[in-house]
Amino acid sequence: MKHFLFLLLTATASAAPMHVDLPTVMKLAGANNDEIELARVKHAESIAESKLAWQRFWPTLSLGVGYRGHEGRIQDVAGAIFDARKQQYTVGTAVVIDWSPGDLYYSALAAKQKAIAAEQLAEKSRRDIVMEATARYFDLLATEASVVILEDDLRLTQDYEKQIGGAVTAGTAFRADLLRVKTQVSRARLTIRQHQEKRDLAAAALAETLRLPPETELRPAKADLVPVRLNGKKGVASMLTDAVQNRPELKAASAANSAATFERDRARIAPLIPSVQAGYNFGGLGGGFAGDMGNFGDSQDFYAGLGWKIGPGGLFDKQRLVIAGAREEATVLQAGQIKAAIGREVVEAAAKSQSAHDQIAINDEAVTAAEEMAKLAKERQASQLGVVLEYLLAREELTRARQSRVMAVTDFNKAQHELKRAIGN
Repeated sequence: MKHFLFLLLTATASAAPMHVDLPTVMKLAGANNDEIELARVKHAESIAESKLAWQRFWPTLSLGVGYRGHEGRIQDVAGAIFDARKQQYTVGTAVVIDWSPGDLYYSALAAKQKAIAAEQLAEKSRRDIVMEATARYFDLLATEASVVILEDDLRLTQDYEKQIGGAVTAGTAFRADLLRVKTQVSRARLTIRQHQEKRDLAAAALAETLRLPPETELRPAKADLVPVRLNGKKGVASMLTDAVQNRPELKAASAANSAATFERDRARIAPLIPSVQAGYNFGGLGGGFAGDMGNFGDSQDFYAGLGWKIGPGGLFDKQRLVIAGAREEATVLQAGQIKAAIGREVVEAAAKSQSAHDQIAINDEAVTAAEEMAKLAKERQASQLGVVLEYLLAREELTRARQSRVMAVTDFNKAQHELKRAIGN
């Protein structure tokens, strides 16, 4: 992929337009976008936090060397105060356990679910960016196809202008007809320039999504302008079922709800489980009166204990339970909102797809009729039975019908990709 990106960026550095097809656009959108990388970074962070939560079960180990000295007054355990001069030094290790098993266990489970949610949100970001790139590619494709249609219409109109010019010179046509055709040529050139502007704007939008240099002159592969059905002929109910099973947003919401449930259990159960403090020190102790540095020997200390916390964060902390319960309920409500939004997306995409499919068939009929109308108008003009205006109107109608078909095919393909994303494929 890196080699592919290098070749693409090298090609875009030249002045020639860069032609891209849909697979290339989808690969670039998924490989070179900072929003996707940000989601991946957050996922990596959540994984690290999940691992750290489990690692808190390990005891801590420390190594140390110490020295302590004293001169002057001191009090013994019986209460007597006297002058003393002494020193000691220690060398050893310590193993310490300071556990709150309930908090550690449930926080680790919650952290794991949060990592799963972050993973699914990263996948959602990737799909969203790919969908945005796909839609902008089809917008660019539609404007390019419109420019081609208009240029074809301009070429035919210019040929017709030459024919009328010859007829005017021969005295078989009126100059007003020639001027009408010249006006149509100018209008066609103006329309072409307007659509070229739209094409350039669409190319800039696509380059932004692909994170290519803004001056990159992108052009689509024209062979992509065919209607492609991606989702078979499934019913809406079947697609809704697929969406519930496959959409990463719902998987993320489910994981977030599980995390909130573990947090609620943490607030409810963890305070009942006692905390554990234990330690073991092993090493050597030496020293004595005045400057005595001897008397070094083994020294061991160990301790263990259980405890319960009462109050905030512990037993009888009702507000913590209320907060945890409210957060869990919020995740359930959010999941319901996401599910409803996904259902709407599926229904809308299916409706758009079906409408665009029907419009393609209608536009095919319109193009066929407009082509025949333009042909008859040309024949009538050649036999002096018609007028120039009739032919120009017929050509205009044909161009409009062809452009309408381009938009119908574009809308159908965009709707198919939207539907594919909506059902989670």
